[in-house]
Order: sequence, then C-alpha cells, then structure tokens
Amino acid sequence: MKAYRNLSNIAALALVLSAGAALAAGAESGMVNDGEYITVPYGTVNDWAILVSPALMGIEEYNSEGDNSLLRVEAYVTPINQYTWRVVARFKFKWWNTSPANGIWYSGRANYILVYKY
Repeated sequence: MKAYRNLSNIAALALVLSAGAALAAGAESGMVNDGEYITVPYGTVNDWAILVSPALMGIEEYNSEGDNSLLRVEAYVTPINQYTWRVVARFKFKWWNTSPANGIWYSGRANYILVYKY
C-alpha cells in the first residue's frame, strides 16, 4: 500500500508541475535519450527543479509476450557540473523465463520538465 501511495504522490506532483510548466515563463520540457545531457537555459542546476519520467521503455516481442519480463525501469538525472545534468533512462529486460541471465540493461527515453525556482 505504501508503494501505491508514493506512486500516487509522484503522479500528482507530475500533474501539478506539468500544468504549471505550460503557464510558467521559466519552464521547459522535452524528451531525451539515455546518456544525453540537459543544460539549464540560465543560472545553475541549483536554480532549477527537474522532474524526469519514463517515456519509452520495454521491448515488444510479437506473439511471444508470455515469457518476457520488464524487471526494472530507471529515469533520473545526475548533475555533471553546475550547468548540466546527465540523463539516465534505462530498463532491465529478460527475454525468457528459463534464461540463466538476470536480464539485460537497455537504453530508453525519458520526458523531463524543467522549472525555474525563483
């Protein structure tokens, strides 16, 4: 139940930020690939709030969906300097149940909303 509540809070925050971002003068949004960079338009990363969410994650295998597993999804940023974040947008996927491997990491895409704090 706690995980569901946290997910609900994140969804609500995303709605508030996305609704405000459409009206805010100091806001940007977009879609980025795993490993790409988001640079602030002005100021530093400390002057901006950023929300990153998964956009395109997973693999579809036609007529063989019964044995695939999407094991994990990651979408976040890490600051690499005072002006830029590096995007992590990846997913861990397992092709079949009898596979001895624990899954393979693949690159994905993420949405982001950037809002100026001040």
